[in-house]
Amino acid sequence: MRILHRFSSFLFLPGLLLLTLPAHSQNAPAPALRANSSLVLVDVVVTDHDKPVHGLDRRRFHVFEDGNEQSLFSFDEHQPAGAPPAFLASAALPPNTYTNLPAYPEASAVNVLLLDALNTPLGDQMRVRSKMIDYLGTVKPGTTLAIFTLGMQLRIVTQFTSDPAALVSLLRKPKTNTQQSPLQDTPSSTALDNNQVNAVAGSQPAMPPPISNAGAATPGSNTSGPMNAVAALQQFQADQIAGQIDARMHITLEALKQLAGYLAGISGRKNVIWFSGSFPLVLWPDASQFDAFANVASYREEVQKTSDMLTAARVAIYPVDASGLWEPTEFSAANNPTISTDARIRAQEQSGQWSQQREQHDSNQATMQQVADDTGGKAYVETNDLDKALASAIENGSSYYTLAYAPKNAALDGRYRKIQVRLDDDHGLKLAYRRGYYADAPSKSSPAGGEQTSVFAAALDHDAPAATAILLKARILPAADPAFQGVSLPKGAAGDKSPSFNGPAHRYVVHLTIDARSLILDNLPDGSHKAAIEIALIAYDGLGHPLNDYTHAFQVGLNAAQSEGIMTSGISVLLPFDLPAGQVDLRIGVHDLNADRAGSLEVPLDVAN
Repeated sequence: MRILHRFSSFLFLPGLLLLTLPAHSQNAPAPALRANSSLVLVDVVVTDHDKPVHGLDRRRFHVFEDGNEQSLFSFDEHQPAGAPPAFLASAALPPNTYTNLPAYPEASAVNVLLLDALNTPLGDQMRVRSKMIDYLGTVKPGTTLAIFTLGMQLRIVTQFTSDPAALVSLLRKPKTNTQQSPLQDTPSSTALDNNQVNAVAGSQPAMPPPISNAGAATPGSNTSGPMNAVAALQQFQADQIAGQIDARMHITLEALKQLAGYLAGISGRKNVIWFSGSFPLVLWPDASQFDAFANVASYREEVQKTSDMLTAARVAIYPVDASGLWEPTEFSAANNPTISTDARIRAQEQSGQWSQQREQHDSNQATMQQVADDTGGKAYVETNDLDKALASAIENGSSYYTLAYAPKNAALDGRYRKIQVRLDDDHGLKLAYRRGYYADAPSKSSPAGGEQTSVFAAALDHDAPAATAILLKARILPAADPAFQGVSLPKGAAGDKSPSFNGPAHRYVVHLTIDARSLILDNLPDGSHKAAIEIALIAYDGLGHPLNDYTHAFQVGLNAAQSEGIMTSGISVLLPFDLPAGQVDLRIGVHDLNADRAGSLEVPLDVAN
């Protein structure tokens, strides 16, 4: 599906808009975008021997950006959750009405358990789930938790709840079952042993003489010929590993962006406790002569976008190494019980495999620490007490101080700004906080035309968590419902139907209300405001195949008299859409083109013949 950023009109909103698919213009103007300086929020966790410290005075805190001390605009401890707009309150929703506002109890911080099957061996997944169930049997009353899983895509198991019995029940259900990652080899497949190499080499006819380690040709060899069997197999395996890491990196970054998009609608600090066997966010090259990362793409821009979204959503990551205490895989008695540990250690050291495993393990822990430092969390490594690590992460992340400042350097140049927080008379206290941010303008335009941005594409994925950076409410009814009596609906098709759309079309209407406070608005000279937004509807079947899609990009103008009312009641839009009979999942998305952030929700519908 392609979403084209074209603008068929500039609309002032007196009330309700009825949108139809616009006539496409190849030379439509791009939106006028403007940037404004904003406050930087820094959540600081202060601990003494891993125990949170409370009641610290504002005057003891000092914040520096790129070495320059900043003036604190505000200071809070246990910032309360803000009240959502009245029109989004779930208790007030009438029948057939849905919202993407996350349901969560009010707390100083909320906690997400991310169970990562993509980057974790099967055995470690089973141990993590067992430890989670043990912990939930002793959880403190009122602890707010949600559970997500990461396989080939991010999925939500349950929204936020403070009922530990419900969480235990969900962890025992099939949808949280452990699964073998298709993008991660088993430990025994991480290296080719001599028997494998010799077997394959022996099956190759007339291979050229081996290439010497020094790179010099052996007597009588053909230096322009192909690699020998051993080298070819090693490079083949390196390429295979590189492809797996590349795919895991991409899926992991997309999942973190989706998670940040879901958490953006929740006020205050969010702690993501991420149980994983590996953390493919920093690529460390293999020290061997064969480069296992030679084919891995650069993720600089994608990592920066992910960092921006996690920062904006105030997410702190607490990585937990699901593998527990480290032991080289080849040392396990299960692999070869007839050989003593000392003998296996000597054999591994001679072959160089031990040092490579140690290097991989150390780089994984370094990545965990970097992710925790960058987001203000804490890494838990070299521990088999995963339930205790979870309890510590929740306690650690629920007590924090929020410092706000307006940067003295107001230039929004996209550069990385380093943050440092100091505490007077710290007496050995430890501070955890995010160590910087990218000074991106809040109004970064998306390309005019071409594919949708990854943020909006992720928000529109079937069965993905809702995106909440833009808050929405949708009432979905058949067009024949009395609610639309007197409304002139357009004739003809509503949406671009796919070949999978079977049978007659049933016209529905989506009455969409958008929280204008979620949007970046341009201030115009006459006192009015302008927004540039994009709306998408996608109907999916049960297998996630698109059946129909509808997109519309437009500019909305709010004059000075309308602004106050629109900020309170939201922007209302009527969207006609055709659906086939049967079970349909309707995905609704809104994209702020000024800020490249999204809101979405998914509604299961039973469309009658």
